[in-house]
Parts: sequence; structure tokens; C-alpha cells
Amino acid sequence: MNTEEQIKGAIVVFPNAIGYASPELNHATELACYQLNQFVDYLQTLDPELERHEAILVGAAVLQGLPALFEDNPEVVAGIKSECQTMRANRP
Repeated sequence: MNTEEQIKGAIVVFPNAIGYASPELNHATELACYQLNQFVDYLQTLDPELERHEAILVGAAVLQGLPALFEDNPEVVAGIKSECQTMRANRP
């Protein structure tokens, strides 16, 4: 890893460890946060009277329930597994 890549990374402190967050992890986290923000915006269109923190809590509840929803739909699980395989195949 060169100096520029190291600078783009970060030291992350967890409750039980200290780790290094790579540029790839930072980018993925940034993208996930952006997409979550977009989803919360969408939830507020469904109920415009929701306050932002309430919409975030609803979003968290939806995320928590997704695995059970996926397990009831084998086509969705197959699609997710396919996406995972594609992601692994595109590793540098």
C-alpha cells in the first residue's frame, strides 16, 4: 500500500479493537450512507409528517426485517448471491 492509499484510509476505533479502514471500506461506507439517506428521503415521501429521526428509525426497522423477507423469496436470495459472486469476480 502506498502513502496516498494509506492517507485515504483511516484508523477506526471499535469497542474491543483498533483497526485500519481501507479506502475501499471508506468508499463503501460513504455509498451505503448516501443510499440510506436516499431511502429515508423516500420514507418521508410516504409519510411527510415523519420527523427525520423517526424516518431513520423506520428505515432501520425495514433493514432489520429484510433478511426474513429475503428468505421468503428464493428469487431475491438467488439475485443477491449472484451479485455477491459478481463482486468477488471483479476484485483486483
